[in-house]
Amino acid sequence: MDKYKTGTRYVIVDHAIATVLDKFDAVATLSGSSRKKFYDVYYLPQDGKLKPVILFYPEYYRSLLIRLYNFDGSQVTPKSSVVISYQEKVSREGTPYKEITSSQSFPNYKEAEAYISSQASGNYKIVSTNALISPVPLEALKHYKLIHSSDNSIVQPGVGSISEVKIFEYVAD
Repeated sequence: MDKYKTGTRYVIVDHAIATVLDKFDAVATLSGSSRKKFYDVYYLPQDGKLKPVILFYPEYYRSLLIRLYNFDGSQVTPKSSVVISYQEKVSREGTPYKEITSSQSFPNYKEAEAYISSQASGNYKIVSTNALISPVPLEALKHYKLIHSSDNSIVQPGVGSISEVKIFEYVAD
């Protein structure tokens, strides 16, 4: 008997696995992928120095883990989508890195995609600096239902409080 076709299963997600990057890296690796599919470190020139910044890609927000924990499986319509352009460089020590050369905000994801498509050359990415604010639209997940959120919550800048642990029930058709 296949429990995934005939029964119910639960998904338990906590703040650390969904937002602490080292733990998310482990999930990506176990799924046969790499963190670079979901996010990467870029460097932003600021006051004559390069400041590291983590930028999250659309695939991060499209992952089931993030759709459940960050958005409770609900539909998401972003308020804006940001496109960066960057150059791949090499430090004096021989370490490759990505330096942000520009950033532009668009009122929606389609306009951001259209902008990237219209570029003749260069490196462009749709990104977000906040793991909890998606730059891409997401449809509601039909087969997952939030059944428990812990009383303990964590305050997230720009988002508010989010429960530390959430449990979802998978409900088959």
